[in-house]
Amino acid sequence: MDDILLEPVKAFADHYENRFADNAKTRLDELIDNSHVNAEENRATVKQLREEERLRDEAHGRASMQKGLRVFLIVLIVAAFIVAIIGIFSVMNSVMPGAVMIPVGIAAGVGFILLIVLVINPKIKNNMAAHDKHDKKARELTDKAWTQMQPLNALFESNETKNLIEKTVPLLKIDDNFDMRRYDYLSGKYGFTGNQDMQSSTIAILSGEILGNPFVVDREMYQYMGMHTYRGTLVISWTTTYRDSEGHVHTQHHTQTLVATVEKPKPEYSERTRLIYGNEAAPDLVFTHSPTHAERMSDREYESAIKSGMKKIQKQQQKALKKGESTFTEMGNAEFDVMFNALDRNNEVQFRLLFTPLAQKNMTTLMRSPVGYGDDFNFYKRKCLNFVSSEHSAAWDLDTSYKRYASYDIDTIIDNFMSFNTTYFKNMYFEFAPLLSIPLYQQHKPHEYIYSHIYERNYTDYEAECAVNRMGRNVFCHSDSATDSILKTDMLRKDGKSDELNVTAYSFRTEERVDFVQKLGGDGHIHSVPVPWTEYIPVERTSTVKLKQLDMTDKEFERRSNSGNMFSGLDMFGGRAAFTHGLLCCLMTAQGDTMFDKHLEGVLK
Repeated sequence: MDDILLEPVKAFADHYENRFADNAKTRLDELIDNSHVNAEENRATVKQLREEERLRDEAHGRASMQKGLRVFLIVLIVAAFIVAIIGIFSVMNSVMPGAVMIPVGIAAGVGFILLIVLVINPKIKNNMAAHDKHDKKARELTDKAWTQMQPLNALFESNETKNLIEKTVPLLKIDDNFDMRRYDYLSGKYGFTGNQDMQSSTIAILSGEILGNPFVVDREMYQYMGMHTYRGTLVISWTTTYRDSEGHVHTQHHTQTLVATVEKPKPEYSERTRLIYGNEAAPDLVFTHSPTHAERMSDREYESAIKSGMKKIQKQQQKALKKGESTFTEMGNAEFDVMFNALDRNNEVQFRLLFTPLAQKNMTTLMRSPVGYGDDFNFYKRKCLNFVSSEHSAAWDLDTSYKRYASYDIDTIIDNFMSFNTTYFKNMYFEFAPLLSIPLYQQHKPHEYIYSHIYERNYTDYEAECAVNRMGRNVFCHSDSATDSILKTDMLRKDGKSDELNVTAYSFRTEERVDFVQKLGGDGHIHSVPVPWTEYIPVERTSTVKLKQLDMTDKEFERRSNSGNMFSGLDMFGGRAAFTHGLLCCLMTAQGDTMFDKHLEGVLK
């Protein structure tokens, strides 16, 4: 076991952060060496490209200013000739100043025309020619730079991040995809269930194990009904009469804008990411921790929070003891008890078994430390399953596609590779940090599990949902849909190594409505104020897809799919297909349904 992980925050700051960066740099240097690209030659090309782009943009800027000046001069020309015309009419009407206006207007107009023709237009022409010249050169240099970097771009694979993490933290293993064996293990041993929530759909998935204990990172898009406020107005008017001090009667007109609002349901969509981790330690324990953002507190605020929190805990304990309703007792560590605040724990013995003094220290350090993200996480344990969801995970980009590194600029490639991978590692590490803070979880090895030999399906519903979402929700949505769609899959049949699935897209169409709200006006009467609002009506559409694992990388699939053979094969399915985690997902047609596996066998030979 890697003992340095017994203090995860310290381990990251002192060891893992630098080790990962070194491994990433070493891997990048290896790829650059293997590609035989000439980095300095590319830098020279890119430098020349930037200079051409600068000259192009400057020429375009000058031409734009000159075109603007030309438009201004044209306006002045029109104004000058208008002055001359006014002068002509003035002379015709024997108005003497008109005689001066004629030559001045004509002279100014002709002068401005000559300025445009002899000066402005040639400058615009020259600058546009310079723009085109530098733009052509910039495009040639861009093509040259892409050619220079093609050998390096061709070497990147989508498993670069996975390999770097496993090399840096050997006790962590990441799966190629969330397969049925991993699901069987989590389900049969720890009670994990499929994604049955009809209001959510998996859009990204990551699975693996820590010292044999399984985990899944699941990112879902979910739909919920919020309330939207609609506003309507009605302008009313009325007259009143009054008598002044002299006895005269006057009429006064009044207007008022009546405002009314109504609240109506409106579907909202959001994303959430959660880490699910299975461990048999403390198998009956249930507790919940919510974020305190202790990392944002000053020392004085932190001490004050502990004091006030401890008083509440003591009162809760005394009250529970009097009623005989709880076995809850303080941990003897006010800082941990208040800040971790797992007061709903159901088993004091197992809670103390889990949260030893070192675990308590690790957890409070994590919640206060500026090294990671502080206490921005929810952590709840439900017997053998642990769930962690953090605020920083919303910014965790789970897509490790090799395409993100591609560039014509060697320095951009280096920046993209290093920046993405170090950020990914930090996000992942501190998503696991609450679990790593508990030494017992690292010390507890799972008991043997007997896997099923035959599964009803080849691929998990999580991977299926991820695959169809990758295809694009617009492929499956109802024609009348006015909102996003939640995609859910249902297994139809297992066909060899393929799964045939129904994909149902749940969304909403809209109907415009008007409510009339009664409002009292200044005229003393009740008025019906119209408030337009939108009703969201559920709609759904079901399509069929097939899912099949292909023994190739993302890059190999892209290369083959761009070739004539596979391209024509995918075209049978309208080109509506996605390849992720080694799984090909295709939308079925009447023809494709009967020929899917047979045709794929042909194009993959």
